[in-house]
Amino acid sequence: MCYQNISFGIMNDVFTLHMGVKKWLKRFEKQKVKSTKLIFHYLKKEFNRNLTIYYSHMKGIVREKKKMRLYILIQFLIVTSINCLLNLYKTPKVKVRVTETLEHNGRYCAAYYYWRDSMNLAKDSTRITLVLHATTEYIKYLAEQIVIWEGPMSVAFFVPTPQETECIFNKHKLCSKYDKLDILHFQILEYFRYLFDTSKISLHFFFNKGNFKKCPHVILKGIKKPSGDVMGKFAKALSLIKLSPKYFLNYPINTARNIARIGKRTRLFLSGDIENYSSSNYESKVSKLAEKVILNNNQTNLVLVHRRFEIRENAPVPKLKSELYELYKKKKAFVFHWFFYRIGHNIPRLKNWFKTEEDLNQTSISFTMLNKRYSWEPQFVGDDRVPFHDERFPYRIRSNSHLAHIMCFQNFSFAIMNNVFTVHKGIKMSLNVEEKKEKKNSWKDFFHLRIEFNRNLTRYYPHMKGQCKKMG
Repeated sequence: MCYQNISFGIMNDVFTLHMGVKKWLKRFEKQKVKSTKLIFHYLKKEFNRNLTIYYSHMKGIVREKKKMRLYILIQFLIVTSINCLLNLYKTPKVKVRVTETLEHNGRYCAAYYYWRDSMNLAKDSTRITLVLHATTEYIKYLAEQIVIWEGPMSVAFFVPTPQETECIFNKHKLCSKYDKLDILHFQILEYFRYLFDTSKISLHFFFNKGNFKKCPHVILKGIKKPSGDVMGKFAKALSLIKLSPKYFLNYPINTARNIARIGKRTRLFLSGDIENYSSSNYESKVSKLAEKVILNNNQTNLVLVHRRFEIRENAPVPKLKSELYELYKKKKAFVFHWFFYRIGHNIPRLKNWFKTEEDLNQTSISFTMLNKRYSWEPQFVGDDRVPFHDERFPYRIRSNSHLAHIMCFQNFSFAIMNNVFTVHKGIKMSLNVEEKKEKKNSWKDFFHLRIEFNRNLTRYYPHMKGQCKKMG
């Protein structure tokens, strides 16, 4: 309490009264008194009652001068008490939360459902979960996804590794905490949850296991309750995170994808990118089709693929195929990574796709194809039959295309859908300096991995050797 900062010499009996005030303040905290008038009234009543008792006790012992001195000190104590109490209720409360983490793939610790969506999802739900991943500095894109995506979302955030600390509960054996800088990642999440509707989002975080022998409980202390100019504080915290030292050499993209997918609560999912926005009513359109051709189809392995595009920074984000086509004709929209990695995203029959009459209420299958290219990176809606991403593949080196390669050996068909698509704002022309550095650091590991990857696929699926190419 702030009384501990008051430095003045008083007698033992005044100190006794001081301790009584502390007890009254604790009573206020328990009762969570919010009305200022009630606080004043309550304090006045309690002081008058205790002063009567006090002076009855002191009657005939304390001289008149001493009484006056005590009276002045007590009045000062009343004012100080009220000031401290009001400041107590003005100060944002600090949350303390202890979160369990589970080991993932031997190298990471994951905390599932740091946020849990409040959607009513049955086990046999046909809703499609949008599976996303990111670091905290990209959280602004999640705000856009909340507006655009109709269904549930499962998002994995990669955060710094905490420091080992003493546990606050006896039942926990190994605990960790964050310093003042790294706790900002969670403060940003707190601001975001205050500013935006997160009822559709299940959020998970994970970090490098580091020197921990097993995954610790994380004590999240120092996260302030949002108050005042929350948007301004949110922006300031984001800027501090962007300026802080980088806490990873290579972003563990496939670990993030898999953790987010593990955290989904539906059978159907779309593993996407946080900066890619889907067309209007994507989830409700595709859900109807997916129920028919995926969930009710146990005979063949099939996924529903959408086309991907990128648009110029000054172009409006298209919601309909007709809007996209206008941008495409004006050279303001292109197939995703058209100038950067065309072979990875080009899908045949684009002209026919644009000319097919647009249905605003449902989608359909344009055509079905097998994967004959090891470099193809399709994004699709699938179910739990889809294999997980291989976490050995480093960021930007077959980190996504290898999945379609595995699916070829597992005899998956890829159905290209009409009417639906995703868009990325900005045209990718080349890797930036940092991205080139990341890629360079990963090449050595990739060469050894590619040999093992191809050998294992032909060993496990020898009957598909003639239909699927080796990874180049």
